[in-house]
Amino acid sequence: MPIRSSLPQDGFDYVIVGAGSAGCVLAARLTEDPGTKVCLIEAGPRDRSLFIHMPAALTMPIESKTWNWQYVTGPEPHLNGRTIGQARGRGLGGSSSINGMVWVRGHPGDYDAWAAEGLEGWSFADCLPYFKKMESYDGGADPNRGGDGPLKITRSRADHPFYDAFLRAGEAYGLNVTPDYNSDQFEGLHVTQATIHDGRRQSTAVAYLHPAASRPNLTVLTGWRCDRILLENGRATGVALRSGTKRGEIRAGAEVILCAGAIGTPHLMLLSGIGPADQLRASGVAVAHDLPGVGENLQDHFVASLTFRAEGKRSIASDLALWNRPRIGLEWLLTRGGLGATSFFEVGAFFRSGPGAAYANMQHEFLPFLADFQAGKVRLGHGYQYFLSQMRPKSRGWLRLRSADPDQHPEIVFNYLDDPADAEEMLDGLAQTREMARQAPWQAMGGTELTPGPDVRNRAEALAWMRRIGNTEHHPVGTCRMGHDAMAVTDAEGLVHGLSGLRVVDGAILPLIPTANVNAPIIMVAEKIADRIRGRAPMPPEHLVPAR
Repeated sequence: MPIRSSLPQDGFDYVIVGAGSAGCVLAARLTEDPGTKVCLIEAGPRDRSLFIHMPAALTMPIESKTWNWQYVTGPEPHLNGRTIGQARGRGLGGSSSINGMVWVRGHPGDYDAWAAEGLEGWSFADCLPYFKKMESYDGGADPNRGGDGPLKITRSRADHPFYDAFLRAGEAYGLNVTPDYNSDQFEGLHVTQATIHDGRRQSTAVAYLHPAASRPNLTVLTGWRCDRILLENGRATGVALRSGTKRGEIRAGAEVILCAGAIGTPHLMLLSGIGPADQLRASGVAVAHDLPGVGENLQDHFVASLTFRAEGKRSIASDLALWNRPRIGLEWLLTRGGLGATSFFEVGAFFRSGPGAAYANMQHEFLPFLADFQAGKVRLGHGYQYFLSQMRPKSRGWLRLRSADPDQHPEIVFNYLDDPADAEEMLDGLAQTREMARQAPWQAMGGTELTPGPDVRNRAEALAWMRRIGNTEHHPVGTCRMGHDAMAVTDAEGLVHGLSGLRVVDGAILPLIPTANVNAPIIMVAEKIADRIRGRAPMPPEHLVPAR
């Protein structure tokens, strides 16, 4: 696999823009056919940094302009006009190289809802064979889990007393512990599964791209940014790109496939004149194809962080003090073990905000220390933290051009809490979370609520607090959604409506956000569409088998 920084002169069948969660999958799968030539283009660098591969170092690439596009959203109209940092991966592996590594498929109802919108072939039964195909789960293969896929999935150890207290407090509140939330028992408390193997991050670059290194039909180009899709007579024929002062073009004989993510993909389409005609003209971009849904339907998981002091108890923050980090790093380098081998998100829960929810619509992600993720920096403190996330929001945001300058980030507004039902669900979830934290297992730890804090006593005060501190889960999807109506951007195979030779395969095409950290669903989508591009029949549907 030539990884190069100079433009290739060869011709290609497929040009893939973006070497992230989907792009690496497509590049690997399409080049399994030796007669198919693929060029994979990535604006960022190669994934050589130890901070990419060491799970515990996940905050370092997030804070870096090298590895993170560092988009900013807002002003958010329902969050007091605040702006919020939005992390998106830049470099081989994309966001799979900088995410929290939590592996969640989602609930079957998520995908059945896609099928109910007329997207044939996207029910959960249609997707399950692909979820199994892409994973090697360390719990072993069974009718619901894969055992020989490229991605190694590991069940966390969760051996700190705070993890145990989280699980026991949830049980005391009335939640069940599910042995495998990626199987037939989704709802409840769980020990987290992660894209970590032998103490090392399993990005899609590691799992899919690097094993394709010996294929002469795959070229990977790093350090080049695509500024425009080349269109001729309604067909995508290639891309125009640049690296510093250098300019060039790469042609695609079959397709240009956009895998730049839910922000990067619509941004590139808009820069190329593909999108809402009025918006394009207002930004000084010539209209090539009027497609009103580009940049609309933006969705994300909204999160509020509850923090607690643990009196007299040692949190992991103590072990992560600056003077201990060289030792942690050395242990990881020598053994691939110790604290360096975890993302710290080792327990969590899916639960319902109330009886009106058809299935779990709230998520807990837990940290055994305090972490302030504001302002692009992470500051650690002693205690523990619940991240309360709303999983299926009704609010919708948008992405629009600020100008025709490709170096200027687009306007991004998630519009969190725009729909009053979203605020009510979050308030119900908050009330339950506070009650869980009052259970005896936490009282034994000396747990004291710091935020929202004792001054937040009713729903009006709680909502005001959420508007002050609410944040993103960094799970944007939906901006080029699949569908058949006037606002749909692609069909059920990612092909862009009204154009030939242009396909989108990434989080942008998800019509509805799943009840999941979105890395697993996006990889599944790439695996599934890769079969369609290769002319293969879809894998036969499968159904979850109840545990004995």
